[in-house]
Formats: sequence, structure tokens, C-alpha cells
Amino acid sequence: MALDPTTPRSRRALLAAAAGGAAAVAANAAAPLTVSAAPLPITTETANTSGAETSLADSGDRTIAFKTTNVGVAPTMLAGNAAGVATTAGETDPTDPGGITSAAGVYSYSVDKTDAVPYWATTYTGVYGWSPTIPDPTSFGAGVWGDSQDVGVFGTGGVGVRGDGFFGMVAVGTNDPLAAGLRTWGYDGSGNWTALDVRGKAKFSRSGRSTIGAGKSSLRVNLTGVSFSSLVFAVLRANRSGRYVRAVVPTTGYFTIYLNGTVTSSTYVVWFVLN
Repeated sequence: MALDPTTPRSRRALLAAAAGGAAAVAANAAAPLTVSAAPLPITTETANTSGAETSLADSGDRTIAFKTTNVGVAPTMLAGNAAGVATTAGETDPTDPGGITSAAGVYSYSVDKTDAVPYWATTYTGVYGWSPTIPDPTSFGAGVWGDSQDVGVFGTGGVGVRGDGFFGMVAVGTNDPLAAGLRTWGYDGSGNWTALDVRGKAKFSRSGRSTIGAGKSSLRVNLTGVSFSSLVFAVLRANRSGRYVRAVVPTTGYFTIYLNGTVTSSTYVVWFVLN
């Protein structure tokens, strides 16, 4: 209770109050330290250190939990994960093999991380991003989305970009006239190196097999996108003595395969279109 400055106090009352305060201080000093010290606030322009988790939980709807901006050549935010004490098997996850000393510098997820890989599996990874399958069948979830009017995602190194999965990579272009309809581009400006190297089977939608009927010497194949400048290759799929593909002539929307003569029975011809 605060003292009333207008009420006279005797010398004995003042001494008694002082003695009581001193006893309380002594009692607090002698009490066991069962409660840790209060956490210290993070201060600006200081290299704050901590041995425990520091987190920020934003329960607001449509509010930004954490925001940082910067100017100049230094990054807006720098996240690093240095190697620490190696884990033991099953220490952090039932599938943890043990011996892992670090995780990704940045580990992020969207909506739900139930099926995301465990922390230990992201060792030697700068950024790990995870998203579950989106309920909308017309869209898809994305662990990492890079967007730019120039290059959305840029990778350099021994392997600039690598994709593992049921589909290693899916390239879907837009109708942007600046892209000229380009979906995937393999480029070597010097002409001395390989722009595209396929190990395994390759499948092309602009290739196929058609049949030239008995008594016929030519076949028209309709195919969207074919033009006069298309390069079309064709070869007989069956051995017909004295017969071969004499010419393939492309035009708008189709091409015509010509043999050097008629065939006596139905004959397969396979074709492949470039451009």
C-alpha cells in the first residue's frame, strides 16, 4: 500500500517498515532458484544469442507474422544452419539413421507439414519447401515458386536444375508472344557442346505410324501445327521390295508421304515432324 504523504508517521513505524522490507529481500535471496530468469527481449543492432527456441506466433487473420526489408547489396534476411552434435538413430524421427549434424538453412511449408520430410533429411540443403496436394483438381501445390518477368528459377553448379519424381520435370509454357510458344529450351551458343542429351526412351507427340493402303502410293496425314517450313521424316515400317519413301511434302495442317510406286498390300509408314 502506498504511503499517504499527508499522514504523520512515527519514527518507530518507519523503522518497523524498513525492517520488514529488509527481511523480505533476505528471504527472496535465500529462496531456491526454481524458476529460470525471464527471457530477454531481442534488441536491434545487436547480435542476439539464445540457447532455446525464439518464435513468433501470429494468430491474426490475414496479418503478416514477420516482415523485414532492406536496401543495398546485403540480403534482407540471412538464415544459416551450422553443423552441430550428431544425432543418434531415432533421436528426432523414427526413420532418422543417426549421424546427421545439420538441417536446411530454411525449412518452410504451406498449410500442413504432416507429409513433409523430417528435418534431418534436409541436411546440406539451403532451402526446403513443402506443400501438400491442393484440393482443387484444376491446380496444384508448389513447394517452391519462383516468379519473375525474366527467369523464375535460376540454378547453377555441377547440375543447374535436377528433378526427381514420377515426372522429373514438366515444362508448361504460356501464349506470351515474347516466348514465341517456347516451352523447353536447350541452348549452347558455341555449337561445341550438347544442348539436349536424353538417356533412355524419348516420346514425341508429333511422331506416329500410319498405313498406306494396298494399291496406293501416297498418304495424307493431318497434324495441327504443320506448316510449309516443317521438317518431316518418314520411312517404311515393313519390307516392301523395290518400294521406298520418295518424298514428304508438308503444308498447312498436314503433310503427304509419297512412295516411288504403289504397294500390293497395306504397309505401315512411320513419321517424325520437327518445327
